[in-house]
Amino acid sequence: MPLRERAQGHSLTGALQTNESIYSNPAGTTFSQVYSLEGTYAFPRSFSASVVDTQTNSLGGGLGYFKEREMGSLDYRHGFRLTLGSRLSENWGFGVAGKALWANNQGKETSLKDLDSGFLWNGTFASAGIVFRNLGGGNGELQQEREVSVGGRMNYSNTLFFSASAHSKWGSFSPYEVGFGAEYVSPWYFSLMGGYRFQRDRIKNNPSFWSAGVSFLSPRLSLHYAAEFPQLAGEETKHLLGTNLAF
Repeated sequence: MPLRERAQGHSLTGALQTNESIYSNPAGTTFSQVYSLEGTYAFPRSFSASVVDTQTNSLGGGLGYFKEREMGSLDYRHGFRLTLGSRLSENWGFGVAGKALWANNQGKETSLKDLDSGFLWNGTFASAGIVFRNLGGGNGELQQEREVSVGGRMNYSNTLFFSASAHSKWGSFSPYEVGFGAEYVSPWYFSLMGGYRFQRDRIKNNPSFWSAGVSFLSPRLSLHYAAEFPQLAGEETKHLLGTNLAF
């Protein structure tokens, strides 16, 4: 999961994004013009790296690589994601993301090649999006099933943002996860983030997670930190560090 999305409760399905849209909503970059590099390290041994280009022409895209350790029954999971997106109109954007994943599931190697697609509507004070994940059917062993995510984000004076998202299995109207987030963007080159998400019917404990983050922003170089606090016995706090370089 991307750093800023984790800091805001997995709630940015309907938000404008840059590099993190590679892993979230592939339409998220369609309203930006940027060339940027980003890297994230999640303790103890997970990381991701990505590049996004939406300023060369009207068809923007990005490429990302990630590797995650100790994902439930998975010893590790890693893969590539390639996104392409474009505006359909002044307020609508569309994007697709192809992905190739590999994992070790209790000593058994398994893989997946699939496709996500997403739409984003961008208004003056709000944005909204929908993402269809694993259109080819997915792979349950890789924790990649066919899903639908919907979400929205509201802003006040481009300073205070509130977001919410719901994530459901394909064909089900009842979400297995709901997330809420907030972000304050200061004129003094930093932002503060917070979020809460809860899961239901995924595992018997129905866990919930509080999260928080801070970013130090500049036109070229930004630094990010996020922490997620599982409300479940035996689970440790997750820490993430990230940086973004824009051109």
